[in-house]
Amino acid sequence: MKIYTSKKAITSFTGLFFTILILFTFANNAIAQNVTVVGQGNTRQMALSNAQRAAVEQGVGTLIDSKTKVANFEVLQDQIYSRAQGYITNYNILSEGKTPDGALYIITIQANVKTASIKNDLRAIGILMAQIGNPRFMTIYMPESKSSMHKNSRVVKSAERAINGTFARKGFIVLDKSFINNIYNEIEQAGRIDIDMDDLAALALKYRADLLLVYDTHAAKKTGGSSKYFGGLIVEMSLKAVAPATADMIAQKSGDLYVRTTKMRGSYYDNSQAAKAADKLGKGVANALIKDTLAYYERAANAGNRFDIWFKNFTEDDTYTIVDVIEAMSGYKDKNVRNQSPSNFQLDVNYKGKKFDFQRELFRGLKNQGIGFETQQAKGNRFLLFKKGTSNPFGEVNIN
Repeated sequence: MKIYTSKKAITSFTGLFFTILILFTFANNAIAQNVTVVGQGNTRQMALSNAQRAAVEQGVGTLIDSKTKVANFEVLQDQIYSRAQGYITNYNILSEGKTPDGALYIITIQANVKTASIKNDLRAIGILMAQIGNPRFMTIYMPESKSSMHKNSRVVKSAERAINGTFARKGFIVLDKSFINNIYNEIEQAGRIDIDMDDLAALALKYRADLLLVYDTHAAKKTGGSSKYFGGLIVEMSLKAVAPATADMIAQKSGDLYVRTTKMRGSYYDNSQAAKAADKLGKGVANALIKDTLAYYERAANAGNRFDIWFKNFTEDDTYTIVDVIEAMSGYKDKNVRNQSPSNFQLDVNYKGKKFDFQRELFRGLKNQGIGFETQQAKGNRFLLFKKGTSNPFGEVNIN
């Protein structure tokens, strides 16, 4: 089976016997990080163990927020901190010795912490998934060519069960099947044959999906060769992960699987083997996609959600004030200006907080600065604003 990929996309611990001071330097999301820690204890070994634990605690702190750490302290203690030495590849002792009164031993080490290993284990025990809120998802079959399988075929149904099961086992929540059926009905009733990813994202958002999975699959009988006993089937699949709130493509994976089959009359055997192959391939492609999908939500949890904002008909001075307002927001993380024209100013903002809080802070900030505006809320995390007193550049269209 081949899988292909493409993307668009200090804590201190105080106990009865010791206190730990943490001094650190790190690169967020790095595979490993170097930290300098000071551990104390009644003995040298206790001080060293406490310093190693402190180093690992710092590694955990770069991956999850303090609220999540407190809520999961016992699990972290049992599953992560108790195995601190296993996450440290090497360390150097910078200084060591007893306190002036001889009551405690102090040791300072510089340790290399395997952040990637900690991250994998946090995922395995479900802490990272809990931090990002167990996103709700739906899986939609969207044939891309005439050779795509029929939506009601055994192959498609087998692939969808495999994809849903794989994501559910990782902590994602599958939305009710009736919602997916409603989307298919809306597409068919509208007679849409040219539906695009923006349209699908809008429909997924309508039914409260945090994640949209879109897949296509093909199955074909391989002919040729001199053997009268054996033939073969090839199943191909592509799977895309989309964020409905922004219609951003998170990641895409594809793969194919060749299955050797016995030559038999009729289609039942071939359909059965193709369905089994689709199940295996679906699990493989979904597992390949999950890593990038989790990384996307983990970035959002740490760096904030992305909001796409369009400002039309504002002056150049207005746009500078708008940026000042955004940068002063409590949840502001960073921004990316996509279009700098005063009459058509567009930027992406990473904001750590809920959509309502973002909207409230933005609108209050603009009003406090005396900037009059009218607004049309676009799909999900996209906002359309134009200067009050000017003609609506968005016309009569208001996308909900």
